[in-house]
Amino acid sequence: MRFMPLSRRRLLALPFALPALSLSGFAQDKGFRVRTVETFRHAKALAVKLTCENGAYGWGETSSDNPAILEAIVHEALKEEIIGQNAFDAEPNWDRMFYANHDSGPGGALANAIAGIDIAAWDLRGRALKLPVSALIGGRYRERVKVYGSFGVGFGKRLTTDQAAAQARKFVDKGYRAVKVRMQIRENRQNPDPDPTFDYVRAVRSAIGKDVELLVDINNGYTVQRAIEVGLRLNEEFSVRYYEEPASDQYHEESAKIAAALPRMAIIAGEKEYTRWQLRSLIVHGDVDYLNPDVVKAGGITEMKKIAAMAQAFEKQIICHNTRPVWSTAATLHLMASISNAGPFMEYPDEDEFASLLALVQRGFRYADGYLSVPTTPGLGVEVDEAALRKNSVVKA
Repeated sequence: MRFMPLSRRRLLALPFALPALSLSGFAQDKGFRVRTVETFRHAKALAVKLTCENGAYGWGETSSDNPAILEAIVHEALKEEIIGQNAFDAEPNWDRMFYANHDSGPGGALANAIAGIDIAAWDLRGRALKLPVSALIGGRYRERVKVYGSFGVGFGKRLTTDQAAAQARKFVDKGYRAVKVRMQIRENRQNPDPDPTFDYVRAVRSAIGKDVELLVDINNGYTVQRAIEVGLRLNEEFSVRYYEEPASDQYHEESAKIAAALPRMAIIAGEKEYTRWQLRSLIVHGDVDYLNPDVVKAGGITEMKKIAAMAQAFEKQIICHNTRPVWSTAATLHLMASISNAGPFMEYPDEDEFASLLALVQRGFRYADGYLSVPTTPGLGVEVDEAALRKNSVVKA
């Protein structure tokens, strides 16, 4: 076979060549400066749309906790840092948004709001280059990701144990091989007496059978001693191997004590850590077995790639927290596909709770037999009926 010399012109014509070049310079020449930032506050999501001078656009999503506050941060603090900037400047734009507002508090709401813009920018880049996001952030180690079905029992008005059992069984009937029950005890109801955990876990285990993996999330509601007592019993009586956030996230040393006392259980934490610095503290001082940061809370894809790389250096795997089935799930799938230290599964909610939102989008990922496929279409792989979303949301530009 004769090989032809590869000229610059032929190189630029190759479909795989463009991402390897200076995309920032390419984008500047092609009108990829951000023109508008819009938010869409739907009952089941806070979506963000970026649009460039040349009409290129992308969609993202922030956490839906306190959406009015996050919406205000996007428009009152972040938008002025991103308007007019090159949409392909992923790292400079992230730093610009973060450090301009760092004194307001670097964790929590700021990182949540940045995530929406960051995810939308990655969607925009993928659409512009006609490549899935995973191709832009490192390529793929896997084409599908195992998921566990996740639900909470509530607080105040709680599910009954029968209702919790039925919800867990609903996941199993759809082919899930792992289910998580969130006890939602919280720090302000620490060490409840009587403790409802065992009644719920007993009902759920009975409903799903012994062969389905059962995860229990306390949501930070125990002291160290109580967390150890409950963990031992959950493991011995109900074969629970994954134990999430049994104690407060404010004092990471507590997690290390629990992990050391429960060698037969995997301790999971990180949902409430939103930056690489917070996750570093959890790794060093908490020494949990798995990290579960959330892409729509922890600064978006740009920050999550840093978190995953740091975690790899400490031999920690990532089990992504994820309670939203559209842009959050798509971004999480691309992330989990692109890192070598992805854990055994990721979280996924009951889609029936999001029917009003799902009716407005088409997603490029599919659920089958306990797995979600990683999108292969450009960007995140989510197409939006924008007119319908505008009609059903509070829109702010």
